[in-house]
Amino acid sequence: MHTITIGTPALDQYGTSGFVAAIEKPEASGFTIGGSGLQRTREAYLICWESGRTSKLPDSIARPFFDRAAAANLPLVDDVDERRARIERMEADASAARMAEAEAARQRVAEFRADAVGRVPSCAQAVIVAELIQDDSDSMSDYYGSKTLRTVILAFSKHKRDLFPELRKAAATFPETAELAAAPESAEHREKYSMGGGYYLKAGFRHSSGWQVRKVRLYQGAESVPFGEWHLAEDVAAAAPIETPAGIRIEEHTHTKKGFQMFVAVLADRVERDEFERLRDRAESLGGWYSRPWGKTPGGFAFRDRASAEVFAGARADTAPAADAPAARGNDKIAEKFRAMADKLESEIAGKFADRRTNTPKQQREAASARMDGWHLTRTRDALRALADMHEAGTVPVLLARLTSKAAIHELTRSCIDRSGAGYYDAGIDTNKPANNTEEARALWVLLGGKSAADVAAEELRTKVEALKLARIPGYFPTPAPIVADMLEAADMPAGPCRVLEPSAGSGAILDGIAAAYPQAHADAFECWLSLRDVLKLKGANLIGDDFTEPEPTPVYDRVLMNPPFEKGQDMLHVRIAFSWLKPGGRLVAIMSTGPFFRSDAKARAFRDWFEELGGCARDLPAGSFKESGTGVGVSLVILDKSEA
Repeated sequence: MHTITIGTPALDQYGTSGFVAAIEKPEASGFTIGGSGLQRTREAYLICWESGRTSKLPDSIARPFFDRAAAANLPLVDDVDERRARIERMEADASAARMAEAEAARQRVAEFRADAVGRVPSCAQAVIVAELIQDDSDSMSDYYGSKTLRTVILAFSKHKRDLFPELRKAAATFPETAELAAAPESAEHREKYSMGGGYYLKAGFRHSSGWQVRKVRLYQGAESVPFGEWHLAEDVAAAAPIETPAGIRIEEHTHTKKGFQMFVAVLADRVERDEFERLRDRAESLGGWYSRPWGKTPGGFAFRDRASAEVFAGARADTAPAADAPAARGNDKIAEKFRAMADKLESEIAGKFADRRTNTPKQQREAASARMDGWHLTRTRDALRALADMHEAGTVPVLLARLTSKAAIHELTRSCIDRSGAGYYDAGIDTNKPANNTEEARALWVLLGGKSAADVAAEELRTKVEALKLARIPGYFPTPAPIVADMLEAADMPAGPCRVLEPSAGSGAILDGIAAAYPQAHADAFECWLSLRDVLKLKGANLIGDDFTEPEPTPVYDRVLMNPPFEKGQDMLHVRIAFSWLKPGGRLVAIMSTGPFFRSDAKARAFRDWFEELGGCARDLPAGSFKESGTGVGVSLVILDKSEA
């Protein structure tokens, strides 16, 4: 460790050189904590840096700077006083410049505030601003952030609601943000949650570089207006009302519930009922509707565009359209837009209906919720395509002509979910009825027709089959499809019509295989468990009884295919009884446990004697054949033929 004197060079971690200009003894005993632990401060050094700044550091903190300079062989500084004076002047000049800039900034803000007081309308509750954002994120440090390079005030608003049509309209008045006026729905960001960015219109995510348009509430009047440039356009504010020759006043207002700009044709005075109905029909033919008064919005005939309102305003009873006026022409643009939206939903729908794991209650709830979302999206897709056809043909009902966005249609196609009997892990029951009790929703559902009876039955069947996985039914292990295929091959099924018996049908895995491979076969089934019988009924199985061991066997079947329960040797008993249902020349194919073929108990020995006497054949199936059904027990495929005699 070398001695530190006046003029000793220093070098910081950024490569800036400096030197010791003064050495002082601390007025009081102090300590610093660093890499070497707690260290007493013995001296303090005033270091002048060539960048034009000075710093006073305790010896324990300054030591690395001196060591770095020594390693770089920097020479001792001789003209300390002269260089110190120059650096202190640089530091004083920089400080004065910063103070001047801060004062100038304060002056600019004060002038902006004074200007804002005269610009902010008394009715304004919010201001719409455009902001140029620069991404300042650092993926290496997992930091996400941005900074605002430029702020432009576009318009004032009479309300505090975040309405994207209003933001788009304001964006259209400024060249830098004009593209956002027609940006896709993905540019509408709704992040009103903790750590979210609020509502804003932007072609990118929150911290990406580019322009965004948002609304700022004026809690303190002009004081709340963000500092920036003024770019107020006359057409950003609501257009002034116009008076038509027919005495109808047209005013622009915001639809507070659905968030779009509308033009209200207000009558000068009340009219008779017949006249009102004639005007209402005229408005609906132009895509309008009657809007009741609320708040500061007057009652009148409302339209989504000023042109339609102006056409209506010049059409009182004396200018009503002729009876032979041509029907409205089709709107190919909306039709094309709706079809494109519907096509984009296909992949999302497929994802919702994709197979999911359903081995736990939570997984079953998630799978059921996904399927309900899939049906909702399916209804939205079908509605978009149906409306597209109507728009193209010019036959869309007036009530549905107002629907111009996917979001509005998606909301109207929501179904009512019955959760009255749902448990914690139940997703509820889709009632296949509209959740919105409005004229638009009812009209749209009439157009769609809802789910078909076949779809409802298929969904009920799927739900019941999934529930069986958690039912814990003794001896119930569904036969995997590969095993069913082996059984059918071993059964050597007749080519034409035949009768088949499944004595313990379970959820119908074997019956499903028979129906798919041999549609001419007539299959009968027995099943004891009520929940399994419900599934079989939904599948359309021909159930002829509960317990096949109770009735007197009737030998009328060409084939018996079965997977009986194994507990307490039931498979041996069931196979022997089922064999009695075969007619001469028939064949039995069964899945049995391997136990009866090697155990030494009396029941197993008696079964083997019977089995061998009949010339039965048994072969062990690979280990884990029933793993997907939840058991690892060893199984054998058994074949028994009944002689013709």
